[in-house]
Amino acid sequence: MSRKGAQLTDCDEMSAWTSKIRPGGWYELWSFALGGSSVALGIGFMEPSCKVNMHKGFIEFNPNKVAGDKRFHGLLKTLGTCVSKARLKRFDLAYDIPVSRYDCRLSKDRRMYKSVISNGITEYLGVKNTPAYVKVYDKAAELHLDTDKVQLTRIEMTCDGEWTAEQLEEHWPQVHAWHSESGTKDYIRVIGIMLAEKAERNEDVETLINMLGRTSRPKVREYLRTPCVKLPDGAAALLLAEAKSWCGAVGGSM
Repeated sequence: MSRKGAQLTDCDEMSAWTSKIRPGGWYELWSFALGGSSVALGIGFMEPSCKVNMHKGFIEFNPNKVAGDKRFHGLLKTLGTCVSKARLKRFDLAYDIPVSRYDCRLSKDRRMYKSVISNGITEYLGVKNTPAYVKVYDKAAELHLDTDKVQLTRIEMTCDGEWTAEQLEEHWPQVHAWHSESGTKDYIRVIGIMLAEKAERNEDVETLINMLGRTSRPKVREYLRTPCVKLPDGAAALLLAEAKSWCGAVGGSM
């Protein structure tokens, strides 16, 4: 396999390198550029003893970006001659909702939480590249669309390849989405979000709400009643089936 590296695919650009010996890493690595995306390939898993196991490898790709490229399928066909078993390690689930990022709130839980203000508001839960890692961000801003005209928020979650559909739904984050009236003041939104977070921690919020004016109280209470974004019925099972189908394309399943 390592001898065939340069002939695997007619890609736009290929990079290949050998990694330093470190437990949990991969010895030989390739990156194949296909259009606006790329495919990563690694061979030679480094065991805890630092022994390199050349019978293990990985392939990582975004099917939404490369599945339409026949060169990608040529790569999979070549890999299929070398692979006896393939299993799904992890996959990312992306779900878009036509709501402004300012009208969405990610509930905190026991996972590590982080918020970043860059190209819109982005919130994170968990550790990157591990199961149940969540990212909620302004997809319209990332695509450089006019956010005054286009409202699009993306919820992403990294899923374990061993999860069942039920486990996927159990790990799905609590993202609250509401519809703000065009005349909603920014301070109403901020107060509503802050009080909703306090309510989730079982802290008293009624005293604070009653300190607001009569017209502000019902608007703020709406944030406490905002429903969570749910995956459509049956979507989890369909997503798992789609993700696992790629194992057969690479070289069988286990």
